[in-house]
Amino acid sequence: MLFNSYIFIFLFLPLTLAGWYLLNRLKAWEGAKVFLAGMSLWFYGYFNVYYLAIIVASILGNYLLSCLMKFSRTRFTARLGLLCGLLLNLGFLFYFKYYDFFFENINLIFRANFTLKHILLPLGISFFTFQQVAWLVDSYRGETGGYGFLDYAIFTVYFPKIAMGPILLHREFIPQLKEEARQRMDSVNMSKGLMVFAAGLFKKVILAEFFAGPVAWGFSQVGSLSSSDAFLVMLAYTFQLYFDFSGYCDMAVGISRMLNLELPQNFNSPYKALSPVDFWKRWHMTLTRFLRNYIYFPLGGSRRGSLKTYRNILIVFLISGLWHGANWTFLLWGLLHGAAQVFH
Repeated sequence: MLFNSYIFIFLFLPLTLAGWYLLNRLKAWEGAKVFLAGMSLWFYGYFNVYYLAIIVASILGNYLLSCLMKFSRTRFTARLGLLCGLLLNLGFLFYFKYYDFFFENINLIFRANFTLKHILLPLGISFFTFQQVAWLVDSYRGETGGYGFLDYAIFTVYFPKIAMGPILLHREFIPQLKEEARQRMDSVNMSKGLMVFAAGLFKKVILAEFFAGPVAWGFSQVGSLSSSDAFLVMLAYTFQLYFDFSGYCDMAVGISRMLNLELPQNFNSPYKALSPVDFWKRWHMTLTRFLRNYIYFPLGGSRRGSLKTYRNILIVFLISGLWHGANWTFLLWGLLHGAAQVFH
């Protein structure tokens, strides 16, 4: 279900707002949470109901593993739970997103004949996989106490962010579900949410679609483009990507504000950045935060000398590139950004 679709704007969103505030007004707080989780599952399964099994299995598996780590009496058991969780999540991601890419290259290099599956990618699997990984690591560190299963389920499948982020941390979202002040409708938050949603809708439907026209024209005849045409198509594609993704994130923030919930900022005028480092502090900020906290720091960060720091930066950006898409061009893109960071 798309945020800019008629069914979302005129049916799903009003129904969600009405049900959420009505149940909270009746003091059926657990019922309101169940309702929000159910609406999020409807949103997730709208295009392909079979993928509901994947997200439900992911929620159950990760929550049980976090409980295992939480109540384990030995460090070995906790580490085993973390390892199983990482293998479970990354295995799911590999199968659905990278299986064909991996075996296509195996076929090419070794002249093998593995059959490609052409698997349809589940909605938001890259985003909720990283979020689940962060949850498991924080559970291993003993930082996720006091959260019930329902809180965790909403945290995982919450519909405004499930498709394209932002990547949430439990400590910035789940406590909001417990605040009584957020369970009552707030006219200021409702008006601000509508304004931000409308701004995001304008970015996505008007601006991104405006640039999509010349992009489609240019990509359909790459071989015959002049230098100036190619440059303009490149710029159009740059702005199409930005307004599409930024608009989606704005709409997610606006929807959450209407529900009296807050999502973290994901963009801060990234094309105003003055350096590669500054750019990644502004573009997809929650992804940068995840990569820094859960990959760069565990690798050693900048604490082990310049050469290992540069190595860690390149590893992080290669992972970022591969996370964006299963293609060698994305790996090259990640390598270029990593190299720019190192040189800077």
